[in-house]
Amino acid sequence: MADLKKKKLGRGLGALLSGGNPAFQPAAATSQESSAPQVNTAPAVLADGSMLVLIDPSEVLPNPKQPRRHFDEGALAELAESIRKDGLQEPIIVRRAGDKYELVSGERRCRASVLADKRAIPAVCRDISDRDMLKLGLIENIQREDLNAIEVAQAYQELIAEFGWTQEQLADEVGKKRATVTNTLRLLQLPDVVQEQVADGSLSMGHARALLALPSPSEQAAVARKVVAEGLSVRQVEQIAAARSDKAGRGNAAKPAPEKDPNVVQIEDDLRRRLGTKVQLRSGENGRGRIEIEYFSLDELDRLLALLGKNKD
Repeated sequence: MADLKKKKLGRGLGALLSGGNPAFQPAAATSQESSAPQVNTAPAVLADGSMLVLIDPSEVLPNPKQPRRHFDEGALAELAESIRKDGLQEPIIVRRAGDKYELVSGERRCRASVLADKRAIPAVCRDISDRDMLKLGLIENIQREDLNAIEVAQAYQELIAEFGWTQEQLADEVGKKRATVTNTLRLLQLPDVVQEQVADGSLSMGHARALLALPSPSEQAAVARKVVAEGLSVRQVEQIAAARSDKAGRGNAAKPAPEKDPNVVQIEDDLRRRLGTKVQLRSGENGRGRIEIEYFSLDELDRLLALLGKNKD
């Protein structure tokens, strides 16, 4: 069996290097390579200066800036079975990290290779800076459409923070329209509970964008649960949002809300996101006050009690 695996790996690497492709040139052995991480065959130098090597996928260090958070276990098992039968068809990308390799992109392929019990897979080793790790991982996943909308939004936010880009600059870097980037980033304004539903596929991108039109996080969470329970369409959510926004607008016009301390507003926003419902801080005299948490049904109350760690007897 070991010989059979070795032959398959040899054919896989040979296919990558065959055909007289000028991008692949045999690398001469140097003293510097003697201190490189252990590989299964002599590396080859590519046209851009990177190295093509065989490495053990179980020993590859994870990418600390991997934008992908969710991996479908069923799809991963299917890919592992394919790799077990036919080998890995496309190399992962790594960089050197001391005497080991650190993953840059291709985590799904790397994980599946470990599941397939592969001891050596092809990898392209490049000299990549810390600042470029997130960008390369994000762009690869976006091009493959491997990320859910929340993962993309979180990665966009990290790139803006890391590089100081404007949304327009970010759109240019990732090859998307400015409006697409803006709409994706707005998903992070949804309560955490709704973001999780978008991430696991319970809500579509269209549903999420329609929910953003609702006037409060608690209503967004309540309507999101209704979407999942009743299978509401995006159009139905848009109609609900329009009706509730009109009602809220009429109420605000009748009685303008007094300005609040920005610090109080920030605390309320944090609590709303955490609990997925409306929360208000009522300040009194001598530093006293109260926190009001709203619920709209007994099911909502049960959910809030569970979040607060309170079990009903």
